[in-house]
Amino acid sequence: MIGKTISHYHILEKAGAGGMGVVYKARDTQLERTVALKFLPQELAVSDDDRDSFLREARSASALDHPNIGVIHGVERSDDDHLFIVMAFYEGQTLGQKMRGGPIPVRQALDLGIQIASGLSAAHARNIVHRDIKPSNILLTGDNIAKIVDFGLARVVATPSATVSLRVSGTVPYMSPEQTLGEPVDQSCDVWALGVVLVEMLTGRHPFARDTAAAVSVAILYQPPKAIEDVPSFLQPILYRTLAKEPAHRYASAREMLAELQAARDALAASGASAAEDVTMDASASSRKISQYISRASVPSHLPGLPFQRPRWMLYLPLALVFLTLAAALILPASRERLAGFFLASGEKHIAVLPFDNIGGDPASEPLAEGLLDSLTSKLSNLDSSQESLWVVPASVVRSRKVSDPSAALRELGATMAVKGSIQRRGKSVLLTVNLIDTRRLRQIGSAALEDPAGDLATLQDEAVSRLARLMNLTVSSATLHAGGERAAPAAYESYLTALGYMQRYDKAGNLDRAVAALDEAVKTDPRFALGFATMGEAYRLKNQVDPNPRWLEQAAALCQRAIQLDDRLPSVYVTLGNMHFTQGKNDLALQEFQRTLALNPRDTSALKGLATALEKLGRAAEAEATYRKAIALRPDFWDGYNALALFYNRQGRHADAIAQLRRVIELTPDNAQAYLNLGAIYLNTGDAKQIPEAEQALKKSIELAPSYPAYANLGFLLMQQKRYAESAAVTEKALQLNSKDFRVWDNLALAYEWQNDAAQATRARHEEIQLLEEIIRAQPQDAASHSALAVLYAKNGLREKSISQVQTALALAPAEPGILVDAGSAYENLGDRRHALQYIHQGLRKGFPLDGLKQAPDLRGLLADASFRANGK
Repeated sequence: MIGKTISHYHILEKAGAGGMGVVYKARDTQLERTVALKFLPQELAVSDDDRDSFLREARSASALDHPNIGVIHGVERSDDDHLFIVMAFYEGQTLGQKMRGGPIPVRQALDLGIQIASGLSAAHARNIVHRDIKPSNILLTGDNIAKIVDFGLARVVATPSATVSLRVSGTVPYMSPEQTLGEPVDQSCDVWALGVVLVEMLTGRHPFARDTAAAVSVAILYQPPKAIEDVPSFLQPILYRTLAKEPAHRYASAREMLAELQAARDALAASGASAAEDVTMDASASSRKISQYISRASVPSHLPGLPFQRPRWMLYLPLALVFLTLAAALILPASRERLAGFFLASGEKHIAVLPFDNIGGDPASEPLAEGLLDSLTSKLSNLDSSQESLWVVPASVVRSRKVSDPSAALRELGATMAVKGSIQRRGKSVLLTVNLIDTRRLRQIGSAALEDPAGDLATLQDEAVSRLARLMNLTVSSATLHAGGERAAPAAYESYLTALGYMQRYDKAGNLDRAVAALDEAVKTDPRFALGFATMGEAYRLKNQVDPNPRWLEQAAALCQRAIQLDDRLPSVYVTLGNMHFTQGKNDLALQEFQRTLALNPRDTSALKGLATALEKLGRAAEAEATYRKAIALRPDFWDGYNALALFYNRQGRHADAIAQLRRVIELTPDNAQAYLNLGAIYLNTGDAKQIPEAEQALKKSIELAPSYPAYANLGFLLMQQKRYAESAAVTEKALQLNSKDFRVWDNLALAYEWQNDAAQATRARHEEIQLLEEIIRAQPQDAASHSALAVLYAKNGLREKSISQVQTALALAPAEPGILVDAGSAYENLGDRRHALQYIHQGLRKGFPLDGLKQAPDLRGLLADASFRANGK
């Protein structure tokens, strides 16, 4: 081709090639200018409609006059009917070539991103969508000017390396979720692709990088992007927003994205920071809008917080280092009096709000009384954040310990004061009574009987808090009283309190729907009731926890966003968003939300724990440990802080430190069943056979104090390890009577029966396990471990095609994971294919899977005895 003249273009040299065709540098002999000719692949099969569509888009793009869009002079045909595009020729390189040198400095990357967004904004204004933004389609001139090229080509070029089909356009790693699914696309797909390119420029890494194209597509559809680290904090919300799974949650246009990038550039310039330095911006629209990010991925149906490990015979690892589902704060009898004396002497006020009495017993007022406990606790906690001499026991702790009288508040919570109250209706009028009690002397410090003829509970609560503050010699301002965003019309606030009551038992069927209905009524009554919207967001988050469904998270995000628009100083809404981001695996965003909460209330212990968890998940272990210790310092006699630190140490492999923290918990709370449960699990996690008796003793003590599903499940595991199979089966059956929804426990039960040669009972357990795994995969299709587990079970049932399909899916998602490889081998072994079984088992062992794990699988006994297995040095 070089040296030839096509039409009036003399070809000088080859300038590049790719999936979109070959580019040549040429001389336009008529106009005496240098041009670039892009020849589309000759083998390309393009329908007349697609060709005409491309020509229309190319002509439209050629009309664009923008410095960041490559100039198109025309689209022409050669004598042999070969279609080519005539473009301006630019000396320089592609962005892809530039990125081979590693991450681009922040200022330069931001400038290039702004240029690309500017070009896209101009194209979008003319209803032109590129569909294939990627580094190789961005040319950089010698002056570092970005030029977008190849508008419209993604619609017609179909090659294995670039485009899925004529109707699914784009390049796989840069395709948005809707492109990947072959759905109609609009400007939003270009916003997504630019977000991917920006992440690559800044970090040198693709946010959805995987080993295979299929795995990349699954990640784009269902998995969160990898943590975007070493990027200024003010840029992260912009990047994450561009990568929202749903188009509606991204920027509405490239122009909107451009404005935020320009604001980020201005902030960087104003900060005086170097290109490599981080800069913190004030909370702005850009940082708040990221809360709209929603992943299509759902949470699995098995218990939250429990380690999900493969293969199944290794699931004997302790089921439960149970996270704090029930918080409590018991203190040893001798230390209680000393502690209470210290608080009173030092002026420290440790207060617990006890359940309110429903005078008259009206069933309709019961949720209202329940909600008052939470609401008044929250109100007093607003004082807590501004008065370091005061701290308030969380309502969840009062409920979990079933504390209802002042003496129990001192005995079990260490509270030096308690608030005991009642509510009574008299027609529309409401009478609210509060009593402040000295728990050591069991005498009343003071009381207030407040009545509002119109039933305005918010006003009554504010007055009650003011009276209680005066009784405690605390100063309270109007701003502090209203810090919780609880100003609302009386009827709206009553509906809100009723919803709070229902949400305390969100596990009870129908209660969350009742709460949502009450909150919906509240915000309809008062459309500016920020706390009502925030609480409804939390209710939908809880709905997703009970019934995983991305729709609930979408609702929660929208409601939280509405609450922020009305009042961006509500701590609770950011805690909800942080927990939502954890559900979606977005630890960076969770970190931001908890930091925002703590900026509003530095003594918020739930936010501190959330922050510590986020730091840990981001690999910042030292900062996480310091944050856990800060939470303990704020509440030194609450066992949940020590318990949380123990679980952190366990996850870090610091088992001795974890055990020491749990010993501290038991010292404070000698009848704490959960502490013994966690202690037993950590003893098992040490892997030290000498610790087995200690583990068994701790688990049996937990069961003695409060029989629970995880305690029985862990004890069943321990007995399995000891080859006490009959005992293991009996204990595991008890676990399943309490919770039959965890496939891992059914797996342990099946194995216990297999080792006893009880085929009927093993088959029953496998049937239950299959159903649960199928549910998990429907909710979380990217979970490779679930696919491989199901493959083995299908193989055991002789379902060859279904088993192999699951094996292939698992290997596509996680081709190098040792447990997945061993599961694949186990599936083939159960299908009678020893050759493939040995192949995958050996691969798993080479990747680090422990041989002892294989020896615990009854169905691998034959393979382990095979001469071919032994010949490989095993």
